[in-house]
Amino acid sequence: MTEKNQNPNLINTPQSVGSAEKIYTSKDLFEGASSVLIDHRGIIYTLKITQFGKLILTK
Repeated sequence: MTEKNQNPNLINTPQSVGSAEKIYTSKDLFEGASSVLIDHRGIIYTLKITQFGKLILTK
């Protein structure tokens, strides 16, 4: 099992962890926005950052 670094300043985006995994920082993913849209197999999902800094994924 790969131990993931908890310090976001040490992660380059995207970083290859394994043969198929990449790590994206939320800062790079959201680029200052509070939500992003993700198209997964033709279905649009919304990933939001809450006021408490948590992530919520909705369909």
